[in-house]
Amino acid sequence: MLLPLGVALNNVLIDAGLALIAMFVGFYAAIWYVNYSSTLNDGDQGDGDSQRDLEAKANEAARTNMAVQQMRDLAKNVASDVGAHNTLMSGISDELGAVDADSPKANATVVGAVGKILSANEKLQSRLVDAKQKIQAQAEEIKAQQSEARTDSLTKLANRRAFDDALEQNLALCRRDRRPFSLLMLDVDHFKKFNDTHGHQAGDEVLRSVGKMLLQVVKISDIACRYGGEEFALVMPSTPIAAARVAAERVRKAIEAMVVKFEGKTLSVTISVGLAEAAKGEDAVKLIRRSDDAVYFSKEAGRNCGHWRDGDDYLPMNVAVNPKKAPPETPKRPSPVKNSEQSVDTLPDQATFTDELQRRVAESHRFGVTLSSMHVVVKNYDELEQEYGDAVGKLLLDSVAQFIRTLLRDMDLLGMITPGEFAVMLPGSSDREAKVVTTRIQTALANCAIPLRGKEIQLELLIGTSSVEPDDDAQSMLDRARAQTVDNSKKTVPVA
Repeated sequence: MLLPLGVALNNVLIDAGLALIAMFVGFYAAIWYVNYSSTLNDGDQGDGDSQRDLEAKANEAARTNMAVQQMRDLAKNVASDVGAHNTLMSGISDELGAVDADSPKANATVVGAVGKILSANEKLQSRLVDAKQKIQAQAEEIKAQQSEARTDSLTKLANRRAFDDALEQNLALCRRDRRPFSLLMLDVDHFKKFNDTHGHQAGDEVLRSVGKMLLQVVKISDIACRYGGEEFALVMPSTPIAAARVAAERVRKAIEAMVVKFEGKTLSVTISVGLAEAAKGEDAVKLIRRSDDAVYFSKEAGRNCGHWRDGDDYLPMNVAVNPKKAPPETPKRPSPVKNSEQSVDTLPDQATFTDELQRRVAESHRFGVTLSSMHVVVKNYDELEQEYGDAVGKLLLDSVAQFIRTLLRDMDLLGMITPGEFAVMLPGSSDREAKVVTTRIQTALANCAIPLRGKEIQLELLIGTSSVEPDDDAQSMLDRARAQTVDNSKKTVPVA
């Protein structure tokens, strides 16, 4: 009779041991996830997270810590239950070992011991079943948190963390198996106007609607992501540029036809699209930059359109290129306004210029590329305008605008803040390089005189510069450049 009791006892202890193993596996999995989430969150710093994003991360950390604490308490309880069971079994075993088989009370003692064992086994089994259910619940909680950690809370699309992983995985497949894939970036046109005109809740509704539409029109294998702010991305595995161009235009048209309802109002949304196919040996930063540049090109081309990047060329989505023979006329990225047609009427105004500068500031923060701005003032412009009239004043500004434009690169952006006050964006230029441009402009202007009513007018430009800093936005960059212009107005500007 003692053998079956021993077997039963061993089975119970084995079950308990397995339960403890499962318990500690779950416990250390939770610990790993906390460390993993912490590492990723640390890596996300510096991307300009909104207050809502920071609060979401804090809630995520709190939920994870709670799950870990519950696992820790559960482990202690199971260990305590198994320890108490072992103590009880040891006492019963000692009691049975002391039984005299010839004693009249032997059978009663054995029956009592069996009853105690069965009762103890039942209690322990109940506690282990309860522990198993709690382990499963915690595993589901951790799984849910892992999913949420890779999902944008507003649009329910994959977030930047998931985007980075998907991009690296597809780049690895591209390098290893030469498997093609394309990256589509898109930006909601004039998104700031939705917030300024209808409020931030309207802007959120626009973003949610764009995210929902993306999921409806892309392939199941494509990975739709919210890249940040009003920017979205679509990772398109095993998709060469020809098929990607068709998909990109389908996305653009679907969003253009979309109707967003908000508080009884109907909002129309359009997007600017950029597309690039991964090139041999290309890394994630370069691929994103090529797609993002194509988005920028689409905005310059009038918005609500799409272009794809083929080497140094930007081509409309419906234009294909024969890889063996380039077309006779390859479109180049245009300057905001052609030099021969430069006029202050065609320059970006302050709001448009600031929006474009903010886009480049965000890009600089993401990729670490240099960026500078210039603030340019025509000295004594108000006096000249008052003396010669509005028409002559405008002619002077047109001349200055065209003069500055001829000394800038195609990628640079010239805008007018107020009459007599210009701003220049210099992507990829350091503060030192911006100062070189300043000297070049001032030196060239010193050798030019504008004939006006029988005499020559010598114009002078006051110029301040600033380069992007870690906490900058567009306005702070312009403010620093403007402050430098004010300082220069108080002293004689040296001309090399």
